[in-house]
Amino acid sequence: MIDQLIFFLGGRDAEMCEIRKILEDNQIPFNDKKLSWGAKASAYAEELENSGNAAPALVELEVDIPLPENRIIIDHHSENSGKDVQTSIEQAAELLGIKLTRRQKLIAANDRGWIDGLKQAGAAEEEIAEIRLYDRQCQGVTEEEEQAAEKAIRNIEMTGNVAVVHFPGKHTSPVMDRLYGKYANILVITPETVNFSGEGKYVQKLAAQFPNGWYGGELPEKGFWGMEKQKNFRIEKILNTLEGI
Repeated sequence: MIDQLIFFLGGRDAEMCEIRKILEDNQIPFNDKKLSWGAKASAYAEELENSGNAAPALVELEVDIPLPENRIIIDHHSENSGKDVQTSIEQAAELLGIKLTRRQKLIAANDRGWIDGLKQAGAAEEEIAEIRLYDRQCQGVTEEEEQAAEKAIRNIEMTGNVAVVHFPGKHTSPVMDRLYGKYANILVITPETVNFSGEGKYVQKLAAQFPNGWYGGELPEKGFWGMEKQKNFRIEKILNTLEGI
């Protein structure tokens, strides 16, 4: 373990909330602006500049500014993702020299492989439900979004073997969680983003075709991909990419 560390936390989900708890319990200094997914290092530009001699540990933050030479990158997305790669909470625990609890190991399994990952880790149904609820709460999913998800999944459109859902909320997890086990491939379109969950071959194709997004999961077998909608966004471009596989 490095003597002096200061953490900078990225987009919130169950894993990020739990990393914060670990830091609090071990009295490790950190900065947490409770950012959303796709968070960038520049959100902490001033804090990084004033971090002194401590080694800054950036957790799931896109590097878009120059960083100190002693910085540590903790991530489990894009080229750092995969079923055999440590999740961010596992990387943080190793860096700090601590052992994860059973629940924290399940949170890592959830981050790596969603509900399938939890099942493979031996989670009971009650544990799966609790961790998925905790994940949605950490993301900031509202009760209105939970209710909107119920309505949205009644109007699923099938494109090949991909279930397409138009969702008026910000967070996709209330839709994805409700559709688990019903469709192999799911595409959720929100007012601001487009998000896919399913077979690895689709994830890899989307990541290659639309490099400005994010992706991860248990690749190469299965995973997730998403991106912010750009100007002149056309869903046909996404669907054509999926149909071409």
